[in-house]
Amino acid sequence: MNPHPTILVVDDDEAHLYVVRRAIERMGLQAEVCSARDGGEALRLLGLQPGEIGALPDASVALVMLDLRMPGMTGWDVLQRMREAEATRRIPVVILSSSDRPDDVRRSYELGANSYVVKRYEPDEPGRYAAAAARYWVELNQPARGSDGGTSGRTHGGGTGAGGLVSARM
Repeated sequence: MNPHPTILVVDDDEAHLYVVRRAIERMGLQAEVCSARDGGEALRLLGLQPGEIGALPDASVALVMLDLRMPGMTGWDVLQRMREAEATRRIPVVILSSSDRPDDVRRSYELGANSYVVKRYEPDEPGRYAAAAARYWVELNQPARGSDGGTSGRTHGGGTGAGGLVSARM
Protein backbone atom coordinates (compact mmCIF):
# COMPACT_ATOMS: atom_id res chain seq x y z
CA MET A 1 0.00 0.00 0.00
CA ASN A 2 1.27 3.46 -0.91
CA PRO A 3 1.83 5.60 2.24
CA HIS A 4 1.48 8.82 0.24
CA PRO A 5 -1.83 10.55 -0.46
CA THR A 6 -3.24 10.38 -3.96
CA ILE A 7 -4.03 13.37 -6.14
CA LEU A 8 -6.44 12.61 -8.97
CA VAL A 9 -6.04 15.02 -11.90
CA VAL A 10 -8.95 14.95 -14.36
CA ASP A 11 -8.42 16.59 -17.75
CA ASP A 12 -8.93 15.59 -21.39
CA ASP A 13 -5.74 17.46 -22.37
CA GLU A 14 -2.78 15.05 -22.20
CA ALA A 15 -0.29 17.92 -22.27
CA HIS A 16 -1.90 19.56 -19.25
CA LEU A 17 -1.94 16.25 -17.35
CA TYR A 18 1.80 15.94 -18.00
CA VAL A 19 2.54 19.54 -16.96
CA VAL A 20 0.62 19.16 -13.68
CA ARG A 21 2.27 15.83 -12.85
CA ARG A 22 5.76 17.20 -13.52
CA ALA A 23 5.10 20.40 -11.55
CA ILE A 24 3.98 18.38 -8.52
CA GLU A 25 7.11 16.22 -8.82
CA ARG A 26 9.36 19.30 -9.12
CA MET A 27 7.76 20.82 -6.02
CA GLY A 28 8.73 17.67 -4.10
CA LEU A 29 5.18 17.00 -2.93
CA GLN A 30 5.02 13.52 -1.39
CA ALA A 31 1.93 12.32 -3.27
CA GLU A 32 1.00 9.83 -5.93
CA VAL A 33 -0.52 11.54 -8.98
CA CYS A 34 -3.14 9.58 -10.89
CA SER A 35 -4.92 10.87 -13.95
CA ALA A 36 -8.27 10.44 -15.61
CA ARG A 37 -8.92 11.65 -19.14
CA ASP A 38 -12.66 12.16 -18.79
CA GLY A 39 -15.42 12.37 -16.21
CA GLY A 40 -16.49 8.75 -16.53
CA GLU A 41 -12.96 7.51 -15.87
CA ALA A 42 -12.74 9.82 -12.84
CA LEU A 43 -15.99 8.44 -11.41
CA ARG A 44 -14.77 4.86 -11.93
CA LEU A 45 -11.48 5.64 -10.15
CA LEU A 46 -13.44 7.22 -7.29
CA GLY A 47 -15.66 4.12 -7.04
CA LEU A 48 -18.80 6.01 -8.09
CA GLN A 49 -19.39 4.20 -11.37
CA PRO A 50 -18.80 0.56 -12.27
CA GLY A 51 -16.32 -0.21 -15.01
CA GLU A 52 -13.14 -1.96 -16.02
CA ILE A 53 -10.98 0.48 -14.06
CA GLY A 54 -10.64 -0.39 -10.40
CA ALA A 55 -11.38 2.25 -7.79
CA LEU A 56 -8.61 3.95 -5.86
CA PRO A 57 -8.65 3.18 -2.12
CA ASP A 58 -11.07 5.63 -0.43
CA ALA A 59 -8.64 6.76 2.24
CA SER A 60 -5.83 7.50 -0.21
CA VAL A 61 -7.54 10.20 -2.31
CA ALA A 62 -6.49 13.49 -0.74
CA LEU A 63 -7.44 15.78 -3.62
CA VAL A 64 -9.21 15.89 -6.98
CA MET A 65 -8.05 18.50 -9.50
CA LEU A 66 -10.81 18.80 -12.08
CA ASP A 67 -11.11 20.46 -15.48
CA LEU A 68 -14.58 21.80 -16.32
CA ARG A 69 -14.90 21.33 -20.05
CA MET A 70 -14.37 17.78 -21.20
CA PRO A 71 -16.19 15.73 -23.85
CA GLY A 72 -19.20 13.86 -22.51
CA MET A 73 -19.39 14.36 -18.77
CA THR A 74 -18.31 17.84 -17.64
CA GLY A 75 -16.30 18.65 -14.55
CA TRP A 76 -19.49 20.03 -13.01
CA ASP A 77 -21.18 16.66 -13.54
CA VAL A 78 -18.28 14.90 -11.76
CA LEU A 79 -18.31 17.44 -8.94
CA GLN A 80 -22.05 17.05 -8.42
CA ARG A 81 -21.76 13.25 -8.29
CA MET A 82 -18.86 13.50 -5.82
CA ARG A 83 -20.83 15.78 -3.50
CA GLU A 84 -23.90 13.53 -3.63
CA ALA A 85 -21.94 10.41 -2.61
CA GLU A 86 -21.05 9.86 1.04
CA ALA A 87 -17.70 8.27 0.14
CA THR A 88 -16.44 11.31 -1.82
CA ARG A 89 -18.36 14.33 -0.55
CA ARG A 90 -15.54 15.50 1.73
CA ILE A 91 -12.64 15.06 -0.71
CA PRO A 92 -11.32 18.52 -1.62
CA VAL A 93 -11.91 19.48 -5.24
CA VAL A 94 -9.85 22.13 -7.00
CA ILE A 95 -11.24 23.27 -10.33
CA LEU A 96 -8.43 23.81 -12.86
CA SER A 97 -9.99 25.62 -15.79
CA SER A 98 -8.98 27.93 -18.60
CA SER A 99 -12.20 29.85 -17.93
CA ASP A 100 -12.18 32.90 -15.72
CA ARG A 101 -15.87 33.62 -16.40
CA PRO A 102 -17.62 34.69 -13.19
CA ASP A 103 -20.58 32.37 -13.97
CA ASP A 104 -18.22 29.36 -14.20
CA VAL A 105 -16.55 30.27 -10.91
CA ARG A 106 -19.91 30.84 -9.18
CA ARG A 107 -21.40 27.58 -10.45
CA SER A 108 -18.32 25.63 -9.35
CA TYR A 109 -18.59 26.93 -5.80
CA GLU A 110 -22.35 26.40 -5.74
CA LEU A 111 -21.76 22.73 -6.61
CA GLY A 112 -19.22 22.36 -3.80
CA ALA A 113 -15.76 23.13 -5.24
CA ASN A 114 -13.20 23.99 -2.60
CA SER A 115 -11.02 26.12 -4.85
CA TYR A 116 -11.02 27.53 -8.38
CA VAL A 117 -7.70 28.06 -10.18
CA VAL A 118 -7.40 29.47 -13.68
CA LYS A 119 -4.93 27.62 -15.92
CA ARG A 120 -2.11 29.79 -17.14
CA TYR A 121 1.03 29.63 -19.23
CA GLU A 122 4.18 29.91 -17.12
CA PRO A 123 7.23 29.39 -19.35
CA ASP A 124 9.76 29.37 -16.50
CA GLU A 125 7.85 27.00 -14.20
CA PRO A 126 5.06 25.25 -16.12
CA GLY A 127 2.22 24.14 -13.88
CA ARG A 128 3.54 25.86 -10.74
CA TYR A 129 0.05 27.26 -10.01
CA ALA A 130 -1.43 23.73 -9.98
CA ALA A 131 1.37 22.32 -7.82
CA ALA A 132 0.97 25.18 -5.33
CA ALA A 133 -2.77 24.49 -5.06
CA ALA A 134 -2.07 20.76 -4.59
CA ARG A 135 0.52 21.51 -1.91
CA TYR A 136 -1.98 23.63 0.00
CA TRP A 137 -4.59 20.85 0.14
CA VAL A 138 -2.17 17.95 0.69
CA GLU A 139 0.40 19.48 3.06
CA LEU A 140 -0.82 22.76 4.53
CA ASN A 141 -4.59 22.47 5.01
CA GLN A 142 -5.69 21.20 8.41
CA PRO A 143 -8.70 18.91 7.85
CA ALA A 144 -11.69 18.86 10.18
CA ARG A 145 -11.37 16.38 13.03
CA GLY A 146 -14.20 14.17 14.22
CA SER A 147 -15.14 13.72 17.87
CA ASP A 148 -13.05 10.53 17.93
CA GLY A 149 -9.90 12.55 17.20
CA GLY A 150 -9.56 11.18 13.68
CA THR A 151 -10.15 13.14 10.54
CA SER A 152 -13.76 13.29 9.53
CA GLY A 153 -12.69 14.07 6.00
CA ARG A 154 -9.84 15.78 4.23
CA THR A 155 -11.65 18.98 3.42
CA HIS A 156 -13.35 22.09 4.66
CA GLY A 157 -15.96 21.88 7.38
CA GLY A 158 -18.66 20.73 4.95
CA GLY A 159 -21.41 22.46 3.05
CA THR A 160 -21.32 24.24 -0.25
CA GLY A 161 -20.99 27.78 -1.46
CA ALA A 162 -18.09 30.13 -0.95
CA GLY A 163 -18.43 30.47 2.83
CA GLY A 164 -15.46 28.78 4.48
CA LEU A 165 -13.94 27.70 1.19
CA VAL A 166 -10.60 28.71 -0.20
CA SER A 167 -10.46 30.44 -3.56
CA ALA A 168 -7.07 30.49 -5.18
CA ARG A 169 -5.84 32.41 -8.22
CA MET A 170 -2.10 31.88 -8.03
